[in-house]
Amino acid sequence: MLIDAAARLEPDALRCPFPAYAELRERGVTFVEAANAFLVTRAEDIDTVLRDVETFSSRNAIGAPPIPPDSELAKRVPFLLLSDEPEHSARRRLVQRAFTPSRLAKFEPRMRELCTELVEGMRGRTEVDFMAEFAVPLPIAVITTVLGVPDDEAPSLRRLSEELAGTVGHHGADPAEIVRIAEEFAALLAPSLEAAAAAAEEQTILHTIAAAERTAGLPRHDSTRFVMELLIAGNITTTDHIGNSMMLLARDPELADRVRQDPSRLMYFIEESLRLESPIQGLFRMATRDTEVGGTAIPAGSRVQVMFGAGNRDEALVERPDELDLARKSPSAHLAFGKGIHSCLGNIVARMESRVALETVLGSIPRFELAVDAGAVEYLPSLANRGPVSLPLRLQW
Repeated sequence: MLIDAAARLEPDALRCPFPAYAELRERGVTFVEAANAFLVTRAEDIDTVLRDVETFSSRNAIGAPPIPPDSELAKRVPFLLLSDEPEHSARRRLVQRAFTPSRLAKFEPRMRELCTELVEGMRGRTEVDFMAEFAVPLPIAVITTVLGVPDDEAPSLRRLSEELAGTVGHHGADPAEIVRIAEEFAALLAPSLEAAAAAAEEQTILHTIAAAERTAGLPRHDSTRFVMELLIAGNITTTDHIGNSMMLLARDPELADRVRQDPSRLMYFIEESLRLESPIQGLFRMATRDTEVGGTAIPAGSRVQVMFGAGNRDEALVERPDELDLARKSPSAHLAFGKGIHSCLGNIVARMESRVALETVLGSIPRFELAVDAGAVEYLPSLANRGPVSLPLRLQW
């Protein structure tokens, strides 16, 4: 079965999991032994699971078993992603004001500078690995700027966020390894948090979190894992989204020309890229009681994986779901940022960064195309994250 190949992380199935998703949507909610979870792939069923936060807990959102709240590991894992109500909403409110369009707009000039610097670093070269040259270094530079972390810490933060992201989706993830990564991250971050705590006014997200320590009594270990979670969310997923977007454009130079010649289409392209090639393909939930989704019985304690990547290609969600449409009536009607209380806090940053990145690339490079056959592009070995490992492009200046 196609989904078994995807669950076993076979390269061809990871490169194109969409036939497997179609098979699963046809079957409805299905337990897949290789994933050790009920896979929810229809858009309506995904919406049901995400909105019923009492029946479907987020305590295992990254795929690991629920963590005892009084354990040492509980102080090291994501702060928002693994929390249920009422804690989740209370925690989200601590930084919500830092993610408004008006607060984030001030970072756009720096994003544009970073994009321009990376493009100039490629100028004159006819072949590059776009992931290594642009899609990987840009998001970590942007999120460290938005967070307020020194630039020279970016390489270490990138490494640690990749190591922690690598534990996502694994039922057998080593708790000791997660603690090790978190402790190294905490030691690296401590001076920046101390400096932010001493600042007179809020300028970055780090200042907002430090303010929560003063006004809401947020413990330092929670501040640390809060920053770690935001770093991963604003780094790894944005890298994957930019890579996926460039893959779509590089495979279809005529599409790139259409967006280049009519910049008003760029927003539509970004939303279609998010829908068709969701950087987060799926996250987990745990059934807190015996229940039913889409006619399938789900026993209490079961792992459930909500497959955003499959739901985004459901014809019940959008017309012609496998097509990229630059004139779609409701371009943002997709699941790439989730739904309900756990919808992506940083979606404004992600959209802004994608827009600035693609504006810069399309405006600076007259033509680019894949330098290898599309079937040779390797994708991340994950059912949770989707993005190219490398993306060889041929450039014309």
